[in-house]
Amino acid sequence: MKHFLMGSIIVFLALLGLFSGSIVVVRGADQASPIVGDAGSAVHAAFNATLEAERAGANVSDLIASLNEAARLLSDAKTSLSSGNLSEAAIMAGQCFGIAANIERQAGVLKASAKNEAQSVFWTSLTFSVVGIASFIVVLLLLWVWFRRRFTGKVLDMKPEVASNED
Repeated sequence: MKHFLMGSIIVFLALLGLFSGSIVVVRGADQASPIVGDAGSAVHAAFNATLEAERAGANVSDLIASLNEAARLLSDAKTSLSSGNLSEAAIMAGQCFGIAANIERQAGVLKASAKNEAQSVFWTSLTFSVVGIASFIVVLLLLWVWFRRRFTGKVLDMKPEVASNED
């Protein structure tokens, strides 16, 4: 009976340890899962910011490389989360979140820079167009005045011939 009691206590403690470990794993997964989800949302926001910067005309090749790195970290974090390695999943998700936040910040700067550059190009083009049109009109007017004076001078210098109707 003494061995039965000791065996029962050991089995009970083993089962308690097993269930308490799974409870900790479930709690850890509950805590790590939102971190990985937040990292996924951050990567999505970084992708959208990069897309907007590219639409504005910015060179986003460096951002795309960083975005690929963030996506790789997110994938590794999800794999670690599903395999039960919660601390590694949280670390990778944190790194992913940091990279995604940096991408989003850089994309905003590049977008603003591209818009300012596009606005500068617009105003420069508009200025040169107005100056070019004005110069063209002035040259045409000067040529018209020169030709008119020359033509008028030639007409006034002509000597009329009188034809007689005598037969």
